[in-house]
Amino acid sequence: MVDELPRAITTASGLISLAIGVYVFLRGRRQTVNNIVFLISVFMAVWALGEAMTMTASDLGGKIFWTRVQGIGEMLLMPTYLLLALHFPRARGFMLDRKKATATVAVLYAPWLLGLLLLFTTGAIYSSYFLVDVGQGVNVVRTPFFWFLTALGFAIISASMAIFLYERSRNSSKVARKGLFILAMAPVPMMVANVIQNFEISHYITTPQSSLIFVCMLAYGILRYGLFIDIRSVTRNMLTHAVVMAVNLAVFTLLCAFYAYGLDLGFGWIAYLMFVLTGLPFMVGYHAELRLARRLTGRYIYGREFEEGRLLQELAHSIRTVSNLDELAASVVEEVRKSMNLGSCALMMVEDGGYRMVGYSACRDHIAYHFRDCVEEGVHVLEWDDSYTTYCESNRFSTYWLVGNRVNRGLCELEFLRLGSLRTYEGGGVVREMHWRDEEGGAILIPLEVHGERTGLLWLGGRLDQAPFTMDELDFMVALSTQVAVSLLNSKLMQELLDKSARLQELIQDTSKAQEEERIRISRELHDGLAPYFLDFIFRLEMLEAQLAYFPVLTDSLEGLKEKAREGLRDLRQVIGDLRPSALDVLGLEKSLSTYLERFAAENGLAVEFITRGSLERLDSLTEVTIFRVAQEALSNIARHAGAASVKFMLKGGDGWVEMAIEDDGAGFIEREVREKIVTGECLGIKGMRERAELMQGDLVIDTRPGDGTKVSFSFPVPQKK
Repeated sequence: MVDELPRAITTASGLISLAIGVYVFLRGRRQTVNNIVFLISVFMAVWALGEAMTMTASDLGGKIFWTRVQGIGEMLLMPTYLLLALHFPRARGFMLDRKKATATVAVLYAPWLLGLLLLFTTGAIYSSYFLVDVGQGVNVVRTPFFWFLTALGFAIISASMAIFLYERSRNSSKVARKGLFILAMAPVPMMVANVIQNFEISHYITTPQSSLIFVCMLAYGILRYGLFIDIRSVTRNMLTHAVVMAVNLAVFTLLCAFYAYGLDLGFGWIAYLMFVLTGLPFMVGYHAELRLARRLTGRYIYGREFEEGRLLQELAHSIRTVSNLDELAASVVEEVRKSMNLGSCALMMVEDGGYRMVGYSACRDHIAYHFRDCVEEGVHVLEWDDSYTTYCESNRFSTYWLVGNRVNRGLCELEFLRLGSLRTYEGGGVVREMHWRDEEGGAILIPLEVHGERTGLLWLGGRLDQAPFTMDELDFMVALSTQVAVSLLNSKLMQELLDKSARLQELIQDTSKAQEEERIRISRELHDGLAPYFLDFIFRLEMLEAQLAYFPVLTDSLEGLKEKAREGLRDLRQVIGDLRPSALDVLGLEKSLSTYLERFAAENGLAVEFITRGSLERLDSLTEVTIFRVAQEALSNIARHAGAASVKFMLKGGDGWVEMAIEDDGAGFIEREVREKIVTGECLGIKGMRERAELMQGDLVIDTRPGDGTKVSFSFPVPQKK
């Protein structure tokens, strides 16, 4: 008769293991570590329940089948436990590479999958089975290949334990160290039981039964030290539900007592009806009460987490809105220092093989506050193997910091400083030196990285109360560093973009000025050089015409030559005017446009209305020329294509802006067709107007439809002359 207690212990071990695995999986189903823990629990449950069924089976065939089922859980459990060690508390570098991770998993599971195949199809693992009256009721004859797999399993579990102990030695958090110690020691009872079972020292101790100890240790580590899950969120939810239910129950009980005794309804059917009606609002409003309770507990009980969440939200907002690196750095260090109650906080950006401090904040009552003037002068940080040195541009300040412990939280390595030396040079040969040790309040350097690229460092200069940082605070720092790194990179790129844009704008303006100056030079050369030749040619023709009055045939030819010369002179003057409207230098923009419009109206037979508003004074030459050129091109298009009868020209200046609108009542056009012609290299006039608008960082809007005329609007900010 099989003893019921071992079977109950084995069954309980499997069920508890499965429950723990499901719980961890549901608390983080997207996390690789949680999925691995779930697999471990499943294999553990298969192993334990397989042994329970082996005990229950009455014939040799049934016991053989369930013994092989045990092998599924036993063989796959060991490589999975090593897989957990390779991912927790931090994933090894080769496990982050998909190809390397796939190869590692294949190597880990290959011998065990082969063993399972041989277990179910051959006698390579157990050469024979026979019934016994103790233990599971069946015994086996073990082969050399079985002992090879057993030795391999012990090696894998030992390697897993060694990895957990190594991570424990590197971790500075007491809570994390205890959790890792539990993971390292949990397999020990099963390993001892396996030795006892395989060498048949006792028929009553089996490995699956001892797995209950392993399961209990794992459960304790999860619930006590938050292994694989965020125990704070679990506790918070349980507390919130408990508070809401307790309040509802108290209020409901008081109301029921009031009905029964205050209203003297007793406990009849009317009272029970009132009880039911009273309970309905509590049922309907439970979720609303739960949301309110969560807000209250989040603010007053978990105030720290509430403050951390607020800080992360502000940093996330800065990523979207930042436009200035200095403002971002000042805001980040101030918010971080106040939120975490730090003595000082500094933000450093990668620059020229080292770091440059771009933000610094210190508490007024902290010694670090006295160094703010030196920091504002510009501090540079150099990184060495196990230390950092800093110096300022004025050589008034220098420091040396020695790195102590390094702690890995996820993919981020935090560096704890254990010794510091600070020197200030006060002039006259006076040097002030101070020394700092980690007992005076921990200081941490956090690398800021985006996609594996280092962007800077975040310095946390120790808590004001000199209390050590907890594991929860370290996790928050890691999340904080990610936000700060993205913000820093974003602001850096934005600053570079603004600098390049400003430089490009300067180059474009310099080029445009150079073009205008070259046009002025050419117009002067034409005016002073070629124009007098035309005048002299016309004058000589007139003199020749006076001498040849008696030769009528030649007179007609000379008249034709004079007309050609006059046309050439007019064209030359037009070219000179197009190169540089000389009226701008003499009359200014407003008078020049007025004169040009009068001539345009007379030459094209149009009614032109010219309206000016605001002030157009103190505009630089490039701005005046741009306005004049756009007006010339727009009016030229009206004369050539619009067939208009009237034109309305409006020019407005003031508040650092210039607005110009030219509207006609002509034929209009289809704007889409014009855009297509611009792409193919046609309609160069409109393309030129758009380019001039872009040069002035302004907008050019053309509003037109066939038969409804055209309106060209041009507006841009104007840098006024100082």
